[in-house]
Amino acid sequence: MVDFSVRCEMTAFPPTIPRTPFLRFTDADLAHALFVTGRAPGDAMRFGAASVWEFVHRAALVPAYVRSTSSNRLARSGLALDLDRSEKVNLSYSLGQALAAIFCEQVLSVDRLLHIDRYAQRYGVSFGPGRQRPDLFGVSPGGWVVAEAKGRSNAMESGLRGKLEDQKRMVRSISGAAPWVAVGCVAAFPAPDRTMRLHAFDPDEPSKEALEIQLDRDRFALAYYEPFLRVLDLDQPIAVDDRDGGTTALLPPAGVRIGLLRAVEERVREASEGGLDGLADDLASLLDQAREAADTQFRDGSYFETSWQESLTLDDVSIG
Repeated sequence: MVDFSVRCEMTAFPPTIPRTPFLRFTDADLAHALFVTGRAPGDAMRFGAASVWEFVHRAALVPAYVRSTSSNRLARSGLALDLDRSEKVNLSYSLGQALAAIFCEQVLSVDRLLHIDRYAQRYGVSFGPGRQRPDLFGVSPGGWVVAEAKGRSNAMESGLRGKLEDQKRMVRSISGAAPWVAVGCVAAFPAPDRTMRLHAFDPDEPSKEALEIQLDRDRFALAYYEPFLRVLDLDQPIAVDDRDGGTTALLPPAGVRIGLLRAVEERVREASEGGLDGLADDLASLLDQAREAADTQFRDGSYFETSWQESLTLDDVSIG
């Protein structure tokens, strides 16, 4: 296991949300965040294993381009520093999404964070003529959370916060309820040390053009877990391992093992075969029981294990 420590600057959050000066997480946390924030749909009939291979692509960025320094800071590898502009944009985008997910889980206690476009594509939801909307939304004990995520290869530019706030203000309500938090996150690599820093901004009032999303909680839950089923059901080259408490699958190209609690997997499979009604409530009960028994690694009932340690600790980048 490889540890990371990323400085976190939180601005304008209410006092009910404690300030977190550092996000501390592992390579398994990073793998989980990359998986759940992917845009590839989980609809097997239309897209097959697209969500799995999209994750393999995103996960492969980590051992190639990410390093943990001697002080556990997250830095880019020597290879990452040599990427051309478009390649750096792709890396920054993926890391920005992942760090937003880690922030939402650790600071806002979000159980499940899903890309808005993936839900929309899965169920044919239209958001109207405008394309401006936040990237992610998810469930927390305080209510719905929406998040706009950005990544930068250098420092965050002065005008980015305003653009970010415009996007995160574009959801007025979800199923009639105003979002509890609409956060903007920027993962950047500012001078002088060029290690990652996360900037997080809390919401102000929603835009006059903000969306009102009519969302089905059971459909949301199914859309979130479908990529997990795609992994567990994928043919070679994965190896499936039935462990105590659940099934896991190894993805050798990504160097990641992924699993779900057995009770969660069984209930999601039932939903995917037509038993959708009550899925959200059933999962909430199952996950509460799992957390009480300390049976789950992540709040969503999933399990992630990586084999990235050798790559992530290579000394191929100078800091400072």
